[in-house]
Amino acid sequence: MERMLDHPLDFARPGVDRAYYEFTRKPLSDSCWSLHTGPDGRVYAAACCEHTGGETATVVRYNAATDDLDYLFDLDEVTGDRRDSGRATQCKIHYSFAPDPATGILYAATHLSGPPKGETRYNPWASWHDPVRAFRGAYLVAFDTGKDQVLWSELMIPQEGCRCLCLEPRRQLLYALTYPRDHLVVYDLATRKLQHYGRFGSVNSQCIFTDRQGRAYTFIDTGRLIRFDPDRETIEELPHVFPHEPCQSARHGVIYDAVADPATGAVYAVPWKSRPHLLRYFPDEGENGRLEDLGLVGPPTDPRLPITVNRNHAGGLVLHGDWLYYTVSHWPPENLERVQIGNPTRDQCITLVQRLHTGTLVREDVCTLSAGVGMHHYISRGALAQTGDLFFAKIMARPAGIYRVRVPEIGPQDQPNIRYWG
Repeated sequence: MERMLDHPLDFARPGVDRAYYEFTRKPLSDSCWSLHTGPDGRVYAAACCEHTGGETATVVRYNAATDDLDYLFDLDEVTGDRRDSGRATQCKIHYSFAPDPATGILYAATHLSGPPKGETRYNPWASWHDPVRAFRGAYLVAFDTGKDQVLWSELMIPQEGCRCLCLEPRRQLLYALTYPRDHLVVYDLATRKLQHYGRFGSVNSQCIFTDRQGRAYTFIDTGRLIRFDPDRETIEELPHVFPHEPCQSARHGVIYDAVADPATGAVYAVPWKSRPHLLRYFPDEGENGRLEDLGLVGPPTDPRLPITVNRNHAGGLVLHGDWLYYTVSHWPPENLERVQIGNPTRDQCITLVQRLHTGTLVREDVCTLSAGVGMHHYISRGALAQTGDLFFAKIMARPAGIYRVRVPEIGPQDQPNIRYWG
């Protein structure tokens, strides 16, 4: 564990405590795409190795008793698709944890990008028909959080990776988007069968969410909201697009992260798009639901100049009571030109944790995050442990790691903070 580094942009509200836990036992890890509260109320993370050939992802868990990380299992060992097989590796879990509180199982699906052993890059299109090097496919792993053991694993999506995963607990269905073909698939946990429902586009959405009826939603690469009804087995294109700045079109308005409010049924979401807006969507209101644009999050940019989606980023959504916590890339105005069109240093760009009161829509800065190696401006996912600790996952680092943030307003939780999607 380490505290925040001495960073020129460092900030924290009074009473906020921050710590960083590097994946020291996974020195080649380069990202943490999945971070989730399990059905046991503990926080799980994936130490991913997507840029080093012949490596695999490891599932870790924060241990509150030792204030450290427990390394639970390696994906290649539990799937049987070993890292040194000569194929593209089981290198990561990409927004694909899904907890089931009724059974105590945390599901995890794997994704591709890690090259075979001895290679530096992997192209799934170019290797699609390669009998030796091609990715075997996304495996689904069922981890019993009560017994601390993997119950089973099996090949869920042949040849493709799982970009994001969502559990519909009542029907025991898993919704997923595949990569590279960007297909919506539904996996039946009772029959262990997979059904394809068609291609959505060329830019994968990073999240699927559900409503109280168990219908699945995502935004596709045109920016349009899509709904899948599992009973009718139909896909509908709804008359909503992801909100965006006047200088932008709706293109690339896919969803990045989302969290639901159990009290109102509202879903809060941010896109995988530069100059991100926060939206609030009420899926159960009217035939098509009601969408609200809650405005730009993150620092302003020059609309005359481009900026990359990974540099101008929002993510890490966590809801606690009336407060929505999230992270944004942050820089002061004097660093804008270097950040927007140059190559910013670690000191010029950082992660800022903010929160929004869902009633008044007042926003407050909570703290910055800047520990560990690598860049500091991109958080993939957030989670709330039953202890009351917030966690945020870091990428663009080797080794990667996770942050713990304690705020005075959040105490121990009576029940786990369950989000059914990754």
